Amino acid sequence: MTTLAQPPVQAARTDYVALAAELAKTFAERAAAHDKDGTFPHRNIADLVDSGYMAMTVPAEYGGGGASLEELCRSQETLAAGCANTAFAVNMHVHGIAMIAGIGGAAAELGYRAIVDDGAVIAGGFSEPGVGGNWWHPTTTADPVEGGYVLNGRKGFFTGFPAATLLFLSAALTDDRGLPQPVGFLVPKPDHGVTVTSEWDAAGLRATGSHSLLIDNLRVDADRMVGEPGALPLMFMQGVHWAWCSFASVFLGIARGALDLVVRIQRERTLHVLDRTVAHLPGVQFRVAEMATRLAAADAHLYAAVRSDHAAASGSDPLGHYIDMSVMKNSVCRLAHEVVTLAMQVQGGSGLLSDHPLQRAYRDVVAGLLVPPNSDVTAEWSGKHALGVPVFAEPRWEG
Repeated sequence: MTTLAQPPVQAARTDYVALAAELAKTFAERAAAHDKDGTFPHRNIADLVDSGYMAMTVPAEYGGGGASLEELCRSQETLAAGCANTAFAVNMHVHGIAMIAGIGGAAAELGYRAIVDDGAVIAGGFSEPGVGGNWWHPTTTADPVEGGYVLNGRKGFFTGFPAATLLFLSAALTDDRGLPQPVGFLVPKPDHGVTVTSEWDAAGLRATGSHSLLIDNLRVDADRMVGEPGALPLMFMQGVHWAWCSFASVFLGIARGALDLVVRIQRERTLHVLDRTVAHLPGVQFRVAEMATRLAAADAHLYAAVRSDHAAASGSDPLGHYIDMSVMKNSVCRLAHEVVTLAMQVQGGSGLLSDHPLQRAYRDVVAGLLVPPNSDVTAEWSGKHALGVPVFAEPRWEG
């Protein structure tokens, strides 16, 4: 009897930046159609799952890639240059599991296993109507029942929802003093209890599936709670190192892609009144130089933040760390927007045509200015913190 040798099991990819560069080429070919139709890039997400990309931030001891923050940001930046919608849609997943890992517990381990063994995809829901970026004050309620909780509320900007198999939700649990305690839950996407009330239809990042949801008597098991009641604000404070850096990397990637594109076009573009390419015009040269300068500034700010001492900063001064990361995120997104604006000026009117990738980048990059934290609030907090003025008003007691 002849025994056939089994083919070797192919190890998951761990060179995530190179993997992102390969996938970005394919995703770029699909990007225009998804943007035009507002359709979610399911094939892209499937490719990311199959390649092992989505397990990059799962701890290595659970079978994941254990990727560093710099690996994550470089990979997301590279992916966004090909398809910003895909990079933005997967961002909650790849940095969300890293945030959850900071707290650990049963819910985190369930998430790791689902991602590594079953190809699970996380979408996160913290934004709510009337709450904005104040995510540690959720209005969604969590009422205790035997063995778990029942959640009710509304969520907006639930990015990546169409592909999600796990939902990362925030809610408020009332303690025995009658005070709301913010909590997080990592739950399997249910067949009932979650309804899409409005599908995402926007000018930019059109293919991210950032739907609005109704959470209606959603039953969740107790072991799906992330951390202890009240731990959610600290998770945001500590996890912002991953969150704001990875978000900034997506918009930096859009800007880098715009610079590369406009340079390539001007090297080949000629006008009838010139005997050489447009690249020889001083005005084009000046703007391209300015684009490169602002891109370098954004890159430096982001990766200085990435390499900062996260543990020391968040441990000794979590609020200061949150402010520093927020300032960085807003700075990078503002510079990225300026880079793409300059790219449009270099390209001229043809860049506004519906089939030109620059107009898509122009619409997508502006979202970086709108993603929390609010720039005015960040500036106020940063100024107060630097001047030694209390960031939050001290309570006034009457009587």
